[in-house]
Amino acid sequence: MSGKNGRFADLNEGFYLDKLEAIYQKRIDMLNSVEPTVETVLEVHEQIMDETVKLVLEKVESEWGSPPTHFAFFLLGSGGRGEQLYWSDQDHGLVYAGDRNDEHEQYFLGLGQEIVTALEKVGYQKCDGKVMASYKRWCKSSEEWQAQLLHWMQNDKWENIRHTLTFFDATTFIGDELLLQDLKDVIFQEMDHNPTLVQRFIDNTGRVKKGIGFFGQFLVETKGKNQGKLDLKQIALFPFVNGLRLLALNEEIQAAPTLERFQKLSPFYKEVKEFEGDFYHLLNHQLKWQKGVKSYGSIHYLDLGHLSNKEKKDLKKWIRRGHQLYGKIRTLLEEG
Repeated sequence: MSGKNGRFADLNEGFYLDKLEAIYQKRIDMLNSVEPTVETVLEVHEQIMDETVKLVLEKVESEWGSPPTHFAFFLLGSGGRGEQLYWSDQDHGLVYAGDRNDEHEQYFLGLGQEIVTALEKVGYQKCDGKVMASYKRWCKSSEEWQAQLLHWMQNDKWENIRHTLTFFDATTFIGDELLLQDLKDVIFQEMDHNPTLVQRFIDNTGRVKKGIGFFGQFLVETKGKNQGKLDLKQIALFPFVNGLRLLALNEEIQAAPTLERFQKLSPFYKEVKEFEGDFYHLLNHQLKWQKGVKSYGSIHYLDLGHLSNKEKKDLKKWIRRGHQLYGKIRTLLEEG
């Protein structure tokens, strides 16, 4: 993996960094100008990340040669679900075809590190939890990934189940989609063999953070840099996200976006599908409310002082609806 082959001779380090700086500025300009809707913000992130990752691939291929086998670079977290806000961190992984091979592992871990560095330069900060394709846990051959998923599901540890749920929100961004689809099938097959997995998934996401008190007041953060603000992600969004993920696992729905999971549910879940509009409106209002936030660290915390009385009333309704939905889904799955 050393030595340039001359196919990308123009791309010296200075030129490459200039390109990344231009992409960063383009990202800022686009996000400042678009309407705060799920569709428009997602389109910006997809365009910026596509340009960045393709530039990295061009650089890597010029220096190390073409990828030695098929691979898929996939997004996780809000990126995998298509629910990114104006600021987003990195959550991603990579799978390459076949069994473990030292040369292949070196190539793809190197590619993962180049992607992490480039995405950081265009405005996506590194994931604090190290859920990135530059780490061996999230960059493996397809055979290693299969073994890893089975290990996570067959070993009764909270962290293992959490990793499985994180993986299930993956969406292929660039590469061979079948590689990721086959891995999600491994999860479905193990669930067929081990029906107790559903309850373990439920238990792992069952702690729903309260956001409304006994007297109808918002329950805000009481300490730290976000004191006085509402944890919108944990309180309002995650009951919808976690609930639909559980149903997608149970119904063998491959799609990761929460809205798409709603749409792919069978008519049997008519009562669940009635909550889709609440989640859609909540996502769009979150983008509207958080447009002026200047850093990723504060993007999920809402200053309620900026909301009108009607917006506060709507937010309380969506919080209650999300908690009601999660409870409904939990009951459906536990009663079988």
